[in-house]
This record gives sequence, C-alpha cells and structure tokens, in this order.
Amino acid sequence: MNKIFPMLFVVMILATGCPQPEPEVHKTEFGLFTPYAFFPEILNGKVKEVVEKNYIGIEEEGKIIKGERLTVAARDSISWTNDFKVVYDEAGNVLKSILLDENDENIQKSKSTIEDGRVIKNESIRDDTLNAYTSITYDEAGQVSKIERFGLPADTLLWSVSLLSDENGNFKEWHWTDWSRSPSGKHIFTVNQEGLRTGFKFYNKDGEVALEQAFTYNEMGFLTKQVITTEEEESVSEYEYDYDEKNNWIKVIATTNGQTIVTERTYTYFE
Repeated sequence: MNKIFPMLFVVMILATGCPQPEPEVHKTEFGLFTPYAFFPEILNGKVKEVVEKNYIGIEEEGKIIKGERLTVAARDSISWTNDFKVVYDEAGNVLKSILLDENDENIQKSKSTIEDGRVIKNESIRDDTLNAYTSITYDEAGQVSKIERFGLPADTLLWSVSLLSDENGNFKEWHWTDWSRSPSGKHIFTVNQEGLRTGFKFYNKDGEVALEQAFTYNEMGFLTKQVITTEEEESVSEYEYDYDEKNNWIKVIATTNGQTIVTERTYTYFE
C-alpha cells in the first residue's frame, strides 16, 4: 500500500492541476428564413425543431389562460405572426419552415438547400406546388449579403435585397429593389452591445420614414416591449414569459392594443 500511495497522490495532483475544458455552449439563431426575420431571437441549445401556436387570451379567476386558436384571418387583422414549425440541422441552418393555420394545416412551406454548411437557396411551396425561390449570396466574411426572390414557373425576379453587416456580423442596413431592380426602400437597424436588434426604420423609395419599430429586452434576451410607429398610428405590445430548462421561452402572454394573446412554443433539441 505504501508503494502505491505516492503514485496515486501524484496522479491526483496532476488531475486537479490540469485545466478542465469549458463545456461547449450552443446557440441557435432564430431569424432569417423564419417568421422572426425582423426581430430575431438567439435560442439556447442546439435546437432541432420549434413549433409556435397562438391563442386568444381569456381571463379566468384573475389569470390569463389560452382560449381558442387565433385564426389566420384574426392574425392578419392585427399583423400577427402565423403559427409555424421550423426545423434545423445540427449546424443551426433552417432546413424548412412551415406556416400553419388554426387547424394545423399547412399554409405554406419553405425548404432550404445547404451547401458548404450554409443555406444557398430557399424554395417556397404552396398547395404542393413550388411557386417561388430565394437565392442567397454571402460576402467574404461569411455573412449573408444578398437575397433575390424569383417567381415560378417563369423564373421572374420579384425583388432583391442587399444586406450590409457591421464588423460583428450584425445587420445594419437592408436595401430593397423591385422586379425592375429599381430602389424600393431600405431598413436601417440599430443594435445594442449584446448584439440584440433594438429597432429599425423603414424608408420608402422617396426617402421618407414609413415604419419604425423599437424593441426592449429582458435579462434573458427576449422581447418585453415592441413599439410600432407609422404615419397613422402607434402600436405598443408587451410580453411576459415562462421558460423551459434551457431558458428558452415556452409561453408568452402578449398585450397589444388592448387585446391579449397567449403564444406557446415547444422545442425539440439535438442530443
């Protein structure tokens, strides 16, 4: 025993003295090619699938609970995002995004083509027919720099947008052109020190501000307040969340212009 002990002691010292590798932290961007392109989220973990559904909020015993599913017509009337399912690969690329109606039937589906670990094409399918696609171009830093949308079957240019990023990869400006490649407007974004988008202004082709949005976040990095301003009105939405074990939100109670909406999410994660 006395002969073995010194060796065990040395092994223990070496083990405790060697720096241990930090656990790998996975994040999944929830933005381009999803319904959250203009107010992206950074999700915790390696997400495989996200499903989001919206309900009318009703009050019961002093609490807000979900009522009936919000219909497509109701969503359109208040400019609310559609219900959807988004599927990722292990690298965090969006493989497909499916918009759902209140009966979980597909409204529209998009699927991506992945090359060299990134999305280079995104096809849009409605009523089982491929009706449009987008082509994606990247700059030398690997950031998306241009997106062009084409209609089928004539393969006609519908619109394009040039995307400018800062040195940290955050989008700063989007410049839009129409089918004739004439300028049709631009988005100017603001970003905070954490890389979260704090708002944007949309300028029409005449250089006038047609839409402005401002975003406020909580300590988890999710929206707590959104203010939308147009020439006609100002709309304010506020959000309260419940979270899963990875601190991704699974339920939000939103109040917008006097209306309450309950939104629920379910996630599937890669192991």
